[in-house]
Amino acid sequence: MRSRRGTYSIVAPFTLLLIPRTSSAAFSTTTTPTSIENIRVYLVIAVSARVNIVYKRVAKVVKDVWAIDYRLSKLKCSLSKIKDKLTFIRRGITTLICNARLLDIELK
Repeated sequence: MRSRRGTYSIVAPFTLLLIPRTSSAAFSTTTTPTSIENIRVYLVIAVSARVNIVYKRVAKVVKDVWAIDYRLSKLKCSLSKIKDKLTFIRRGITTLICNARLLDIELK
């Protein structure tokens, strides 16, 4: 489907199938659909899936933060080099003005 913000998908709801109990299968021929064991298994699966999704998203964010940090450190290094060059040029111009005896010019 499409919306004003872009494309999005519709996810079908999960279908819960009964999981036969392995420990009590030998003692009982019928399984109860709402047994506590089945609910626990479904909860563990659901929580595990959520944790996996969150872990993947956090890993992507960490990668992005590391990439941004790397680029910012390169930018900081470049700005430091530019600052050093500008300081050198300023000192050279100041020396040139003093040597040419043009003391009327103000440097800010």
